Amino acid sequence: MSDIPATAPATVDHELTCLIAAWRHGDTDAREALVQRVYANVRAIAAQSLRQMPGATLSATDLAHEALIRLLGADANWQDRRHFFHVAAQATRQVLVDAARRRLAGKRGGGAEHVELDAALGLADPDGDANLVRLDDALRDLYESDPRRAQIVELVYFGGLSRSEVAASLDVSEATVDRDLRLARAWLRSALDG
Repeated sequence: MSDIPATAPATVDHELTCLIAAWRHGDTDAREALVQRVYANVRAIAAQSLRQMPGATLSATDLAHEALIRLLGADANWQDRRHFFHVAAQATRQVLVDAARRRLAGKRGGGAEHVELDAALGLADPDGDANLVRLDDALRDLYESDPRRAQIVELVYFGGLSRSEVAASLDVSEATVDRDLRLARAWLRSALDG
């Protein structure tokens, strides 16, 4: 998923965490180094997200640039590499949802209608924007009732992380990720049916 070698995750975690800390303390060179280090990761996240949503109209590069702009915003307060990937997934999701909302606002009668979760995640049909907005609303509701399950959905579908990466990121087992993802999908299907 990323350009970061899998053989030295602790070293990479430490390096990114140090760059984040230096940037938070005003080191602009650390900010540049961080941008260079994470751009490929953000673009990979964007590409993976777009593979999950074949009807999206943004390119991976456009999505990555917009997400990176949001990631580097004035309120960026990443704590470490793990937190970065959570924020990247949220930024990617928000870019996609904001683009869908803008397109819907330009359409007459762009209200949402009943959809299945799999159709909402597919987004290949003309109603893809409405489906994505409905899914986003349902995911916000899931965050209120079960933040970890909502975060797992976000990391898999909008962050492009594998189940093993999600497990490592959340400090849970892959079995827990699989179970929570199954339960989250059922919850979201029910919410979308309601």
